[in-house]
Amino acid sequence: MLDNQPFREGHVTVNGVDVRYRVAGPENDRTPLVLVHGTAGSIDGHYGYIFPMMAYRQRVIALDWSEPAGDTLELADLVAQVKAVITAEVPEGPVTLMGYSLGACVAAMTAAEMGGKIANLILAAGWLRTDTHQKMRNDVWRQLRDQDSASVTQYMTFCAFSPAFMNMRTVEDMKAAAGMLKITPFVEKQMDLNTRIDIAAACETIAAKTLVIGCTYDMMVPKHHSKQLFGAIEDARYAEIPSGHAVVHERAAELFHYVDRFTRQPDEFPAGAIIPAQKP
Repeated sequence: MLDNQPFREGHVTVNGVDVRYRVAGPENDRTPLVLVHGTAGSIDGHYGYIFPMMAYRQRVIALDWSEPAGDTLELADLVAQVKAVITAEVPEGPVTLMGYSLGACVAAMTAAEMGGKIANLILAAGWLRTDTHQKMRNDVWRQLRDQDSASVTQYMTFCAFSPAFMNMRTVEDMKAAAGMLKITPFVEKQMDLNTRIDIAAACETIAAKTLVIGCTYDMMVPKHHSKQLFGAIEDARYAEIPSGHAVVHERAAELFHYVDRFTRQPDEFPAGAIIPAQKP
């Protein structure tokens, strides 16, 4: 920590763009944890709970994606940013790498490319290959966006949260949450990238000990996608959280439990294990 700030800031230049990241927490016997956010997200937006809680346990590094040049965003662009941050902060490795949503796809590809530098991998609400269900939802989003509809952020919010979560709140509460979403040209590029994901071949080469976390009521990335990741990665174990896609908000404490437990003892459950659900 510097100047009484809860974290240290850093930045790296990747293909001509500045990528900013944060570092916090003690260096100890746990492998440093690197956090990768998802579509339309940020460190604060997707890891506002996990980052400070994990920083009580260990060293944590999280980055905000920067928009690269060009009209089209490729998975390789985001992988390059993650690799550069890891190399800057933990040049010799190893690290534990966690990705959420699109960030899980980025993290999986990074693990495939970096080999032994990624000792452990956590994939929350990720997917192996974009399917028809996802493409159709994305197409509806694109139509709303092209019409400059004010409903586009409400649609995103509706798809992100489980019915149980929304039913504990008013319509006004959920509309207010939708109003916090900002759609930028970079977010549009991320949405386009979501329609073109195919990391199936890469996942078969991942050697890292992996925890795959599916979300029971996920409408954006239904849990069968997480089960496909679980099946594709050799040294993987699977946990499921009763949440919609926005598990980082909806079930932050439960997500923290699984991340903390796995980073503390990655070998607690063997490859192929389905981790028992947490009970209230």
